[in-house]
Amino acid sequence: MVDEYIEMGNHTVKPIPVEPLVSVTDPILKEPLGPCSDDIDRKDVQFRLNNAMMHYKGIGLSAPQIGIKERVFMMYSDIKKKETIICFDPMITAYGVEMIIMDEGCLTWPGLWLKVKRPESFRCNYYDVDGELIQVEMHGLEARIFQHEYDHMEGNNFTKRVSPLKLDMAKRRATKMRKRSLLSM
Repeated sequence: MVDEYIEMGNHTVKPIPVEPLVSVTDPILKEPLGPCSDDIDRKDVQFRLNNAMMHYKGIGLSAPQIGIKERVFMMYSDIKKKETIICFDPMITAYGVEMIIMDEGCLTWPGLWLKVKRPESFRCNYYDVDGELIQVEMHGLEARIFQHEYDHMEGNNFTKRVSPLKLDMAKRRATKMRKRSLLSM
């Protein structure tokens, strides 16, 4: 294998490899995950998730989506400020009663957008990269992202939260949009 290098101003640098996203059919996406391994390298997982999330321009990314079989995900806690958190062994402990419908997409299903109903808020626990227990209440978009990534930890995904008819309609809409974008080239 030949190493590739890129020019950055007056310097030649080797780019950081990006983890490929697993296929929609990969069994890792359907597996509920137990607690993180005792020997997990938290800093390495954080680096790999951050690198992939930034590369694919996501607002959240679970370890299984890049082939890492661990109960961990990264997400923006504040999109405007570009602040991220990493959640090891996340657990939702209580849901709020108000439900909200929002459009959701997923890096694993590019171009597919679904109107998904979820609680607007909840309380949760997770461990940060240093192994410290974090207990917080989340609301709004932050709560939406967390729940979406949490589904990946449970072996589920956002396509399971809509009826087969709505999923089929959204898939057809996504296919039309892809065809239109190809025709406009």
